[in-house]
Amino acid sequence: MMDNTQLDPALDPTVLPSPVAYPQPAVLPYWLFVAWLALLIATWPLAQKQWARKHVPPAADLARSFELFRQARFPESIAAAQRQLKLDPHSAEAFVNMGIAYANMGKPDEAIAATQQALLLKPDSELAWNNLRWILQRRATANPTAEAWEDEAFASYSAGNYGSCVELANRALRLFSTYSKAFNLLSVCYLNLGEYDKAIANAREAIRIEPAFALARNNLNLALDRKAAGHSPQPPPPLASSMTAEGYLASSANNYRIGRKRQCIDDARAALRLNPSLALAWNNIAACSNDLGRPDDAVTAAMKALQLQPDLQLARNNLAVALNLKKQSSQRKPGE
Repeated sequence: MMDNTQLDPALDPTVLPSPVAYPQPAVLPYWLFVAWLALLIATWPLAQKQWARKHVPPAADLARSFELFRQARFPESIAAAQRQLKLDPHSAEAFVNMGIAYANMGKPDEAIAATQQALLLKPDSELAWNNLRWILQRRATANPTAEAWEDEAFASYSAGNYGSCVELANRALRLFSTYSKAFNLLSVCYLNLGEYDKAIANAREAIRIEPAFALARNNLNLALDRKAAGHSPQPPPPLASSMTAEGYLASSANNYRIGRKRQCIDDARAALRLNPSLALAWNNIAACSNDLGRPDDAVTAAMKALQLQPDLQLARNNLAVALNLKKQSSQRKPGE
């Protein structure tokens, strides 16, 4: 006998539920998908770099570079430091290690460039400053170059020793016969010695080698004017006995504060003639040279100050400014 009892459809497993209209997923237009993919590909390298900066891996290559340096395996030490820089381009320590390794390989130019880069990244690095001083001194004494002799010539000129400046500049030219800065130094020394024909000849040679050398053109015009006016030689005036080195140094600082940069340099040189060990006088020359747009002169003067007083922070600051000015000048496009 058949049971005719009606079951609730909700409880009857033989009854299929009525179909439900589920929302269909939206289909991304093909052109929008292509645009999204192109944007992802274009920004992926930047995202990788940003991630790498936040998640710099342990400095295994830097540690390896130090270890290889201690083993006197200098090329391998440099290679390890370069690998570290690929991971962390802002590693001042890697540049420091490259610099000292290059110096031990007899490559002072590469050593100086690497150490200067370290100082741009970390201006207060005591190790980098010490290494830079050692590299420069080693280049100037153990294996003199034209640049080293020119640095020494400029130091003699700054101290008013024009005869010594001429001798040292000529040494530079014996190593580098087309060194425009050495010819310009000869020009300004002869100008101060009153030998105007020699001053003119050397200034013209500097301009022939480097036509845009503005300082050499200024020296040429000054020598021509003095010769035409029949000026007699004008050696540095004798220093008044009542004026001490410290007095000239104070006058130099005051002239700097009121914007008389050239007078500031002249007073600093006068102080150095009385006391060659005044690091602050060299620092004043460095500061003024930066303000006058002469970073090469500023580097030389700041280094002299640091040789006399290694912990002179003012000189370190002025050296950092000069190095940055040189970097900006090297990156400037022709015609800018």
